[in-house]
Amino acid sequence: MSKYISGMVKNTSKTEQENTLIQPRKKSSMEQQIWDICLSIIKEKINPLAFKTWFFPIKPLSFSNSELTIEVPSQFFYEWIEENYSSFLKQALKEAIGPEARLMYSIVMDKSQGQPVTIELPHHHAMNSDFIATSRIAETPTKQNQEFDRNLARFETHLNAKYTFETLIRGDCNSLAFAAAKAVAQSPGQNAFNPLVIYGGVGLGKTHIMQAVGNSVRENRLSERVLYVSSEKFAIDFVNAIQNGKIQEFSSFYRSIDVLIIDDIQFFSGKEKTQEEIFHIFNTLHQSNKQIILSADRPIKDIKGIEDRLISRFNWGLSADIQPPDYETRKAIILSKLQQNGVNLDEAVIEFIATNVTENVRELEGCIVKLLAAKSLDNQEIDLTFTKSTLKDIIRHTTKQLTLDTIEKAVCAYFSITPNDLKGKSKKKEISVGRQAAMYLGKLMTDSSLKTIGLHFGGRDHSTVIHAVNTMSKKITLESEERKKIEEIRKRIEILSM
Repeated sequence: MSKYISGMVKNTSKTEQENTLIQPRKKSSMEQQIWDICLSIIKEKINPLAFKTWFFPIKPLSFSNSELTIEVPSQFFYEWIEENYSSFLKQALKEAIGPEARLMYSIVMDKSQGQPVTIELPHHHAMNSDFIATSRIAETPTKQNQEFDRNLARFETHLNAKYTFETLIRGDCNSLAFAAAKAVAQSPGQNAFNPLVIYGGVGLGKTHIMQAVGNSVRENRLSERVLYVSSEKFAIDFVNAIQNGKIQEFSSFYRSIDVLIIDDIQFFSGKEKTQEEIFHIFNTLHQSNKQIILSADRPIKDIKGIEDRLISRFNWGLSADIQPPDYETRKAIILSKLQQNGVNLDEAVIEFIATNVTENVRELEGCIVKLLAAKSLDNQEIDLTFTKSTLKDIIRHTTKQLTLDTIEKAVCAYFSITPNDLKGKSKKKEISVGRQAAMYLGKLMTDSSLKTIGLHFGGRDHSTVIHAVNTMSKKITLESEERKKIEEIRKRIEILSM
């Protein structure tokens, strides 16, 4: 242990200790003493609000063999600390413990379901070049596994450990791509899907699926040389290789890869020399039964400026498209993200996000991240009003752009009824269901009060609106047919509000 620990604990006066600690502590265990030292170091390097927001909730749990374990309240909290303050933590630990210092996180996954469920994760930045090379799996390795891990430690894969099949939500929008990727992961290079080409719009999860293959291959030790690279980086590295006389080394490196994953190949358009190099690398890998996985923002045949011989080869395997997620898949993505962060949200908030963010999975996840960040900083309850205010710059059709008149027109058109029917007293099924749908969407998609919604749809009181909203919410949850109706009406509302 670092001499810094004993020296600081012994020589710090009571007043100085009180100034450096977050709050008075009843115990003075070794882990608490070390954590207090870390806090005193970090406190001098970040602003007071950030220190209070992100370090007050942390609790030291244990210290053994130069490894400090701390508890953080959620997965989101852990990710934020790692993303924004890991360098401060790393330096503080080194000063407090010594160069051999290690940090483990104990993450409380959900405090709303009785006893907290915790998981332990190592500090990312305390690792070597790759997660697998230093994971707990390697504590009692075989000789073959030791060699495998040494190779991995020397080889940078550029894979994101978060992108796995387990964290990927499967729906009708990506079912073919998902199934093909799973097949490739089980037998890379030994299947009919070589190359596997995944195409679709921005933010739909192409990168996630491709990297999930790479992470699965490595986890199951089917290959040690898996490489993910963007087409832009490939092109830049190729130009640098030419300039530095390293083209032979560049070519040899890529031809040695077992699973080559290249993202956004439309970037190769018009780059003749780069395409020629890709052509030769592709041929070598394919003939050697090495797996190739590519992504694009459109079908291969629609990419202009790509040589015919390359297009021909890219079409040798399977092309699978990814579409924007439907309502059910969007909702599942939101629930998965919340579960990962150990957070629960009201059904109305989840439905609002799933209904309004329709084209982009990345934006969908961004909404959750922004809500959780805003909640952590402002310590506010995440209700529908707070959600609308926080996400107004993300959601394309903000609630203020919509009116009850617009919703009325869309509902009447869908159910083939008149505004007078909608606002009248008829209890015919189509009219009654249409009225409930209109009130539900009015509450979900506008800032109108319950009283205003009730008055608009026939002078009804707020209790009638509440009943309509609750009834429709239950139907949507239990009946897929009702969900489809609401989704179709919502699309009509979007068109009318453009």
